Amino acid sequence: MELQQLQNFLIVAQEENITHAAEYLHISQPALSRQIKTLENEFGKQLLIRENKRVTLTPEGVLLRKRANEIIKLTAKTTAELAANDDEIAGDILLGVSETDSIRYISECAKELISNNPKVTLKLKNGDNESILNMVNNGLVDLGLYFGNVDQNIYQHISLQQINRFGMLMRRDNPLAKKAVLTPADLLDQPLILYQESLDNGLLYEWFHTRELNIVGTFGMYLSAKKMVESGLGIAMVFDNLVDYSKTDYICVPLSLEMKTKVNLIWKKYQVFSKPTKLFLDSIIKPQNI
Repeated sequence: MELQQLQNFLIVAQEENITHAAEYLHISQPALSRQIKTLENEFGKQLLIRENKRVTLTPEGVLLRKRANEIIKLTAKTTAELAANDDEIAGDILLGVSETDSIRYISECAKELISNNPKVTLKLKNGDNESILNMVNNGLVDLGLYFGNVDQNIYQHISLQQINRFGMLMRRDNPLAKKAVLTPADLLDQPLILYQESLDNGLLYEWFHTRELNIVGTFGMYLSAKKMVESGLGIAMVFDNLVDYSKTDYICVPLSLEMKTKVNLIWKKYQVFSKPTKLFLDSIIKPQNI
């Protein structure tokens, strides 16, 4: 299996037509068809469903598309790191993140490094908790911000000092907005928009002491939750420090039993970092006294 074969396979998957893909790649259609057939023979799996003028991916083809994307990105990252000049600090610091105010702290740590080394860039790749693990595992990012317990057999980590607390996002004209804090009893009959992962891990059900909730929507990213609230669908449980609501029509009301979570900065054990990432990680470790 060659890198060029994988790149060409991705073009076929994108175009959904071998002839169009061949034209895009400036190679003959029979040559491209042979490349795809060679991949199928090598894996012993059918990758494409060939119809009249269209091809679609089999489940195995979908998996190969995902892995091929990861392989090509990792190859590009490795090439850039190896090509870097040893005498200068340059390159990308790749960080997988969910929405959290800890990004502010991370950016502050990167500020001095980037000011002194203009060829360094901090690049964030967004995703939910599971996506962060996948990106770290597959080498698509150097580091990840992860909520929850860390498997210390696989990852090294720093527990950042910033605490993320939950509140309920709602319009100021909602009767609940007048309360100083909200109890589970206040929310049981409310149309709730909840973070999907906190439902999956049972955290919210423990706080409510019941699974009989009026859940009208779930979300993975804050902006989606905010848009759902703006539409009038319901009220959303979000981190209370992501946005300043003081001059808006919205308010984030705290919860009576404080729900909070720490963010961990994780990376794979025995990972070799580029020079910019190593310096960046050092700038975080020292203030944390770890």
